[in-house]
Amino acid sequence: MTQYDGILLRQNLQDQGLMPRTGGWTASPDIIMAGTQPTQNPQAVFSTAASYGTDPTQPVVQNATNYVYLRGKNLNAAAQTGTARVFYAPQSLFLYPVQWLNNSILTSRGSATSDMGSVAPNAIGVTTDPFVWVPTNISEHTCLVGFISTPEYPFESQKPPNAVTSMNDLAAWIGKTGGTGWHNVQFTSAGAPTFTNSTVYPPSTTAATIQFAITCVSCPVGSQVSFSCGTPLPDGTYINLPPTTITKPTQLGFTVTYQVPAGWTSPISYSYYANGNPPVDGNFSVSMSASILTSTPGSQVFAAYARPAVDVFPNHVHVADNGRMLTALGDMPVNYLIPVGSDMTKLP
Repeated sequence: MTQYDGILLRQNLQDQGLMPRTGGWTASPDIIMAGTQPTQNPQAVFSTAASYGTDPTQPVVQNATNYVYLRGKNLNAAAQTGTARVFYAPQSLFLYPVQWLNNSILTSRGSATSDMGSVAPNAIGVTTDPFVWVPTNISEHTCLVGFISTPEYPFESQKPPNAVTSMNDLAAWIGKTGGTGWHNVQFTSAGAPTFTNSTVYPPSTTAATIQFAITCVSCPVGSQVSFSCGTPLPDGTYINLPPTTITKPTQLGFTVTYQVPAGWTSPISYSYYANGNPPVDGNFSVSMSASILTSTPGSQVFAAYARPAVDVFPNHVHVADNGRMLTALGDMPVNYLIPVGSDMTKLP
């Protein structure tokens, strides 16, 4: 047997990169279904020795935005750059390429690849941009197929040819390919949102402080809302609000604030969870919006349009950086907003 010298995507926790590969290969711990909120600093979270010794995958939630990361260990004596890909496949005893090779899962940027950057020898690289998956049909079991390619092992040489149509061909391809792995998917409807919709934050030629708001009209007490995106800001953080509960009939929504640089763009998914509670009345809606935020009303070109934040979004709870809920008027930051865009969903 020989030692693989690319970036190893393990077949299982016992996989050390010996070639040809043997053993079960449908439980790769390096294809990580990480849940419905993006992982802050995934490199730090998934590259520790403790994490690498486990399979941190979570069940995939129906109708929700699920975030998928890949990691791999550089078994070469020199640093290597890694590029990851993920495909989904209907469950089958023998996953021939024709069943999945055209089923790419994309990142929030709409890319079929996510880079790891340069990975030092014996270090573990992790994708920064997660792959984004919103499964709607969970009646059919599914597998994810992952690849990590390097300049020495490019994807074109790793991927199986469509001519792989026999068990012998499939076994030969599995045995010789060190940068790929499988992971069965466990679906769940527990905690699934009633609906998830997506809107886009388009690029701007100027940087701005942006207040993102999710607004609920006629949403019952006990229902929840959330939003997230899979494209990190330059500091590595993600725009997100985890599932947050409506606790008062007068509570209309939640706001968060981020510094958004010029040129940044990403889809943003927002979700509503009825949790068994019917809408209060026929006026029900959930809206996602973005506004330019300023501390002084005259500091923007569009100063004539700026209004106090508490007037633009009355009865909203502001979620501070530390997660603290600011509800009292005295706690709320004294800011001004210029609303610039929104997206609304109503139930039929």
